[in-house]
Amino acid sequence: MRTKEFYARILGIDEGWRVADVELILSTGEVQVFVEQRPKVKQECPICGVPSPGYDKRRRQWRHLDTCQYKTILVADVPRIKCKEHGVVIVKVPWAEPGSRFSALFETLVIDWLNEASTQAVSRQLKLSWNAIDGIMQRAVKRGMARRASLEPKHIGVDETAFRKRHDYVAVVSDQDTGHVLHVAEDRKKANLKDWYDGLSDEQKTAIKSVSMDMWPAFINATLESIPDAEEKIAFDKFHVAKYLGDAVDKVRRQEHKALMAEGRYDLKGTKYSWQYNPQNMN
Repeated sequence: MRTKEFYARILGIDEGWRVADVELILSTGEVQVFVEQRPKVKQECPICGVPSPGYDKRRRQWRHLDTCQYKTILVADVPRIKCKEHGVVIVKVPWAEPGSRFSALFETLVIDWLNEASTQAVSRQLKLSWNAIDGIMQRAVKRGMARRASLEPKHIGVDETAFRKRHDYVAVVSDQDTGHVLHVAEDRKKANLKDWYDGLSDEQKTAIKSVSMDMWPAFINATLESIPDAEEKIAFDKFHVAKYLGDAVDKVRRQEHKALMAEGRYDLKGTKYSWQYNPQNMN
C-alpha cells in the first residue's frame, strides 16, 4: 500500500478529498499530510446547504494522531464559497469540526485521556495548552448535548451535590434508566431547573413518567410548574422520607416527654432511639 493511500485510509477521507502529498520533517519531528479537494466537487453552503460558487481558499492545519513518534499535521487549502444568504463562508472538512485546530480522532483521544487523568497530566503528555483542552471539552459537551436533544427520558432524577470544600452545590438532572447526566446547574435554585424544563419540547415533558428528588422546595416547585401531572410523578427518595419521618417522631416524643415530666412521670426517659427502630428488629 502506497503512503498516500495509507493515510487516506486511516484518515477516513471521503470521495470529495484526496491525499496529495506526505512529508517527513525530521528537524521538527513532524509528518505533514497534505489534503486537497478533488476537482469539480459540488460546493454547498455549510449552513443552509444551498449550492454556491467558489470564492477562494484558505490554508488550514490540524493536529492529528501521531504517526509512531512523529507529530502528525494535516494541511489543506480549504475552499470558501459565497452564499447568497450567508455571504463568504468556509466549507466543512470531513476530518474536523468547524473552528477546531485538531482532527476529530485526535479530540477523541484527548477526551479518552481526560477520563483517565487530570487536565494537567494530559496537557503535559500531549503538549497541549489548557485553553486547547478546554475547547476540546466544550465541543465534546456540545456534541453530547446535541445527541441528547432527541432523547425522551422516562424516569429522571434531580439531585444536589456539594463540590469543593465549601457549601457550594450543583443541581444534577440524570436519566434514571441510562445513568446519563442530562443537565448540571451551578446552584439549586428553582429558576435553573425550570430553565432546563423549558428547553424540553411538549412531547419530551409529557413522556416523563417520574421525577425522583429530595424534598428541596425549589426542585418541587419547578417540577410542579413545568411537568404535566407532576403531582402524580414526583417521587421523594427514601432517605429523605425516612429522615423527615424520624424527625417528626422525635419531635412528638420530646413534646410528650416534657408533658409527662410536668406530671412527675418519666416513662419516656431513655427511649429516644427505641422509636427509631424498625419493629422487626425490636425484641
